[in-house]
Amino acid sequence: MKIQRNYYPKEKRVNIRVTSFLFLVAFIMTSFVTDAAAKKAKFSGEWTLNNEKSYIGEYGEMMASTKLIINQKGKKLTIERFGTSQDGENYTYTEKYTLDGKECENIIFETTKKKSTANWSEDKKSLTITSTIWFEFEGNELEVSLIEVLEFTEDGYSLSINQKASTDYGDLENTLVYDKE
Repeated sequence: MKIQRNYYPKEKRVNIRVTSFLFLVAFIMTSFVTDAAAKKAKFSGEWTLNNEKSYIGEYGEMMASTKLIINQKGKKLTIERFGTSQDGENYTYTEKYTLDGKECENIIFETTKKKSTANWSEDKKSLTITSTIWFEFEGNELEVSLIEVLEFTEDGYSLSINQKASTDYGDLENTLVYDKE
């Protein structure tokens, strides 16, 4: 009795080998493309303001939180901000954003409304949050346009937030540098 080892004719065996080889090549190429795709910066963590590395412009301390707790998960970003008001009182407020460019609304300081969109840079290394803030000051409603760009410093150890605010009374600019706790 003779045992037949190959169940397929020679042509089919060659086709199976070619197909297997092509599948392997496609798998490897997909892995390279996936690895080459830009990876989003991950800003999650507890961050403390480093006054020495920061540039805080005139009146900029109003916009400078002394501590941040950032939670970035999927397409959601939560920033809990801690600081001291002009009156010397400690404050805490939380902002929630979606990372898909959709508008988000947050209420900060009890009645102050902030509408924002968050968008990644093309290389996914920085996140720009563009906001309009409405608040009451001496009986008048004021509007502030704010752009915040979050990115890591060149050494990769600190978080830099470049803030540019525009109001009817003038413009403010800060570069806040935070160290991870």
